[in-house]
Amino acid sequence: MSETNPNDRRQAATEAQQTRAYAGYYGLWIGLCWVLSFGLTMAGLKSPLLGNIGMLAGIMSLPLGAWLLRGFRDHVGALPLRRAWHLSWMMYLAGALICTAAQYIYFAYLDDGLLVRTYSELLQQPEVQDMLSRMLPGQDALGLMDEALSTFASTPPSQLAFQFLFLNVLLASVVALPVALTGRSKS
Repeated sequence: MSETNPNDRRQAATEAQQTRAYAGYYGLWIGLCWVLSFGLTMAGLKSPLLGNIGMLAGIMSLPLGAWLLRGFRDHVGALPLRRAWHLSWMMYLAGALICTAAQYIYFAYLDDGLLVRTYSELLQQPEVQDMLSRMLPGQDALGLMDEALSTFASTPPSQLAFQFLFLNVLLASVVALPVALTGRSKS
């Protein structure tokens, strides 16, 4: 049985604690970026320019994450790939939790059916109906979309939040590796 040095265990615990602490702090910035993206996307229901800016804000969370990892690497400590991935994943996971909380608040208290009304109005336009009939030939495309909207409208905000949480965590898991690869130590 091999004995491990208590100092090695202490340093590993300290690095893990340090990684979690920085991930939470960096995740706050990622989360705020995602909340801004979500808010502008919802405002984009009435103004396409704001929707495009919202999409850009969401995309900017990738270089922001890489920049934060590089800052950690340059000012705090070495960042081999495994630690970079762990920091990146936890950072985006914290951002996902913050964004999900904002999405819950929006749908529980602020939306008041705006999203469903906007899409219902959109479905009344002849060009949209034509596009849907071409996308789903032989099916009642408009009926399917109306059914989907009524299901969305009847879904409680807590269930919407869980669905958004799943999507946000999935997104965090997907973007963590490319961001970790760009922010890790090169040696």
